[in-house]
Amino acid sequence: MMLHNLQIVVLLTCLWLMFAQLVVKNKRATHILFAIFCGSVAMSIAKTLSGSTIGPYQYLIGMGACITCNGYWLLSRSLFRKSGAIGLPHLVFAGAIAVLIMLNQGMLFASNSGVIAFNEQSVMGHVLREFTVLLSSSILVLSFWEGVRGFKQANHTEKAQRILFLATFGGAVAFSKVLQGALADTPVAKDLAIACITLIVVTSTQVQILWHDKTRKHANKTLPSSVPSVASTAHSVATASQTNGAVDESLLANQIDALLIDDALYLQSNLRLVDVAQKLGVPEYRVSNALRYNLRARNFNQYVNALRIQHAQTLLADEDKQKWTVLVVGLESGFASVGPFTRAFKATTGLTPNQYRQQLHQMKTA
Repeated sequence: MMLHNLQIVVLLTCLWLMFAQLVVKNKRATHILFAIFCGSVAMSIAKTLSGSTIGPYQYLIGMGACITCNGYWLLSRSLFRKSGAIGLPHLVFAGAIAVLIMLNQGMLFASNSGVIAFNEQSVMGHVLREFTVLLSSSILVLSFWEGVRGFKQANHTEKAQRILFLATFGGAVAFSKVLQGALADTPVAKDLAIACITLIVVTSTQVQILWHDKTRKHANKTLPSSVPSVASTAHSVATASQTNGAVDESLLANQIDALLIDDALYLQSNLRLVDVAQKLGVPEYRVSNALRYNLRARNFNQYVNALRIQHAQTLLADEDKQKWTVLVVGLESGFASVGPFTRAFKATTGLTPNQYRQQLHQMKTA
């Protein structure tokens, strides 16, 4: 009874954390991947809870639990890599593991439903299972490596974040492997321990994501030393207005440029005019006027998208990033999804991102 209740707690926690990512204001790849991971873990728990009542249909639920260790690897990359976190090779590798898991669960469903004859102990079943275990084990090592990689170069806060990740994730993997052997003869105790470890991992990961978001937000608020503080800027603008009898928007325009360009705030997805106004401590209409009359922009979105497109053009022209998908380039350039990125890119350049990349390649090889 205790095991059943704990598994329900883990299931509800995973579902709650999955839906919690939907309300995140400025979603990044990290939030999306964590939502997918939590959903996959929830499907795994649901399969265990419903196995005795729905028979072979439990394996259909098990097919949804195909993005656990592979999803966590992608998540760890998005946490600790500042650029190039997820490209096509990473998606293919993670997808291959997902396909193997779904294939195994699908064959078990067909076998238990009497559609086909499939024996897990057969050569085919053994090869499929062992190959899946091999790839899954490899990706667990790669996940751990993401926390170790670049540790010496990280600052104090980043080192603390990596230590928390390594302690939680590494400890969870180590304990689960040890317990699977030590508690092999007591399956209830083993399942109870695994449920506890799973609960610790998902809650700890949510804490780590919140910590990373807070660190990122703090970094965005920190202006370069050459840029006056928000308070001094507001004071200077107010003084100029009182002295001259007119609003001097040129100073504010410089501050907007410094905030968006020098501090790379334009790479923050879902950035709004009100966010910039709040950071600078001025009304929204002041920012709009500075953009329109001093920076010659039609509106805020047009100005920010122009900066993002310039950044995307740089990424598309980079030889080291030719394997990056359009989705990755868009995310790295501050767009929330591939659709708005493609439309904005074509509206600015007259070409889609793929066409732009192909044109650059043809010019280089001509």
